[in-house]
Amino acid sequence: MRKAVIAVLMLLASCSAVYAASCPATTYDVYIAPGFSCDIEDKTFSNFMYTGTSNPPGFSIPAGSVGVSPINEPGNPGLQWSAPWFASTNSGILAQDSLFQFAVSVDPGGAPITDLSLTIAGVGFAGTGEVVVDETACLGALLPRCSGGQIVTLRVFAGASGSQLVDEVSFAPTTLVSVSKDLEIQAGTNGNASVSVVTNQFSEGEATVPEPGTLSMLGLGVAALAGFARRKLLL
Repeated sequence: MRKAVIAVLMLLASCSAVYAASCPATTYDVYIAPGFSCDIEDKTFSNFMYTGTSNPPGFSIPAGSVGVSPINEPGNPGLQWSAPWFASTNSGILAQDSLFQFAVSVDPGGAPITDLSLTIAGVGFAGTGEVVVDETACLGALLPRCSGGQIVTLRVFAGASGSQLVDEVSFAPTTLVSVSKDLEIQAGTNGNASVSVVTNQFSEGEATVPEPGTLSMLGLGVAALAGFARRKLLL
């Protein structure tokens, strides 16, 4: 009986090992640590990178000043970043730029991704100030090469020429999406602009259903393990 229990525990441990820990609400420097990955629902988020710049230099937003929170909305998980991005001709900070990169993969048996959305909030601008977020996503492969994958783009912005705070793209089901997002704040010749929240969400399609043969094999395996445990009890 003891051997049977150990065998079951080892099987459960091997199955759970493929899943990362839940994504924490923390600062982005934690996420960009080498090898870091985390789960939201049945999606694993990984390959995090970040670069911050400014004009003039010295006023960029560091990763440790960017808050990140998981979005646990059922069927529409994602991440939200928050920081005091700001540019103003009066302050002398003419531009700030933050480049985010990461990948989202579907855990075994999880629902494929069929939709990607990009939003900004806490937006303000005056005069020639402008907020722009350009996002490139690779479906089915990893950036920057996106070898064998499909490229889709999204864009949100706010300024004197107009505003679009939400963008969204739908596509055929995929189990991997790689994202590169460039957030740029410009004061222009005489103005200011700010944004405090940026969000990505990944809507789900139907869950993957194992093939009948796979289900049969799984059933046989469980039955065999149960029979083994029963025989040990009778001895």
